[in-house]
Amino acid sequence: MKYFEDHTVGDKITYPRSYRLNEEEIISVARQWDPQPFHVDLEAAKKSYFKGLIACTTHLFGISSKLPFPDTNDWAIIGALGSNDVKNSAPARPGDTLTLSATCIGKRKSESKPGLGIIEYYVELTNQNNTIVFSFRNSGLHQFRPTD
Repeated sequence: MKYFEDHTVGDKITYPRSYRLNEEEIISVARQWDPQPFHVDLEAAKKSYFKGLIACTTHLFGISSKLPFPDTNDWAIIGALGSNDVKNSAPARPGDTLTLSATCIGKRKSESKPGLGIIEYYVELTNQNNTIVFSFRNSGLHQFRPTD
């Protein structure tokens, strides 16, 4: 298990798995969660500011949540506390291969929950050209190493 004490501010994790976007999934996810024309209609997307179909934020956040697993199954994390500063920096398009990295940017002991600490990560989702397409800050509640 990787406990609170095992995380160091400044450390960057690049997850080994990647995710390839495809047109069908972009449209399907967007139809359900963000049915903007540039997410669900190929012809409208071509005429939009983006000049083609792009993945919606909900889709990118879901991919960002999926890529660390099963790599983080051995983390002593209780759960996510929140995400901030969500940014769509560049369009994510069909055919893009996305990879995820996370840099530890802060950690502290919980003031209200003994034995737990809060770790903050800056998360980046990049495409095959190493262009950041999506990023956010994420805080999670982690267990300390047991003393028994």
